[in-house]
Amino acid sequence: MEKKKLDMIVQKYLQLKPLGDKDAVAARREYARRELERWRDIFEHGCSDPAWPDGCNLNLIRNHIIAALSDLRDLGENTSGEYVPPEVSSGLMIPAGRFFKVRYKRFEQEGQRLQIAGVEISLF
Repeated sequence: MEKKKLDMIVQKYLQLKPLGDKDAVAARREYARRELERWRDIFEHGCSDPAWPDGCNLNLIRNHIIAALSDLRDLGENTSGEYVPPEVSSGLMIPAGRFFKVRYKRFEQEGQRLQIAGVEISLF
């Protein structure tokens, strides 16, 4: 299926517009794929969210993936081979992030419990 059509289908899915079964499956699969890509990007590079540590954002995106896969199962699709990222510590911070130092300092001043991701954390 071409990317432009997938983009349109995913937009309908996100707006909760009715889709036929074939389009609903395609939309949910593509949405789960995009969210996994987004999760991996944040896990590798951190994010810039000034209000929440990287771990909170990673867990939120993980929930999006789980919801999309659950919807696929409800449509009768087999999702047993799909990768679901693990839950991480909510206070996890990715040091490779462009805004890591500023964000880490701010969260620490607010008294948040933080954990800096190290090389020992490998999920792929």
